[in-house]
Amino acid sequence: MSSRAVDFVFFDAVDGKKLSEDELKNVDFLMARQFCGHDLSLGEVGCAMSHIRIYEMMVAKNIEHCVVLEDDIYLHSHFKAIVSKAMSACQSDIIFLYHGKVKSWPWMKKMPEGYRLAKYISPSRNSKRGIISTAGYILTLSGAKKLLSKAYPIRMPSDYLTGRLQLNGLTASGVEPCCMDVGLFDTTIDDRNYGPHVTDDEVR
Repeated sequence: MSSRAVDFVFFDAVDGKKLSEDELKNVDFLMARQFCGHDLSLGEVGCAMSHIRIYEMMVAKNIEHCVVLEDDIYLHSHFKAIVSKAMSACQSDIIFLYHGKVKSWPWMKKMPEGYRLAKYISPSRNSKRGIISTAGYILTLSGAKKLLSKAYPIRMPSDYLTGRLQLNGLTASGVEPCCMDVGLFDTTIDDRNYGPHVTDDEVR
């Protein structure tokens, strides 16, 4: 981060394996199976809580914009300029900095160094499509409030909450191509259950 001239603060992640009984009362494992089609792992619960606590902090401190980055990412060289431009040029609730294939409107805004900013199309209400990644994104205060209105009880992984636009009501955009990479470093949040329940239909 320092090599990219990006100011940052660490937000301590939640270890899902060390949750108290009171904290686990905020999790509905049965609803998770019905909602997601699989059991939530404790790693997923901890990851979801980590992101939710950031949203709660944004609301408590009235933070208008927050760039959220997980701990196993690598920033491209022009990351700071891209993020600065995206924040000034876009009014979406959330801007994804890392993502898979997403349906977008045909027009895109030009960004530094040949990157583009796409406006994403929200899937139909009954669609299972979603943007399956919370590795890096920019969230507005309005977006944080919308996510918190759907966050409890915890019944889905963090990227289901942010990426199911048909559920959370967020307006969304994304930087294309992605301006960061993932998986180059070990993460402090393990045991995330991204198995066969994530289908091709869900990541387009």
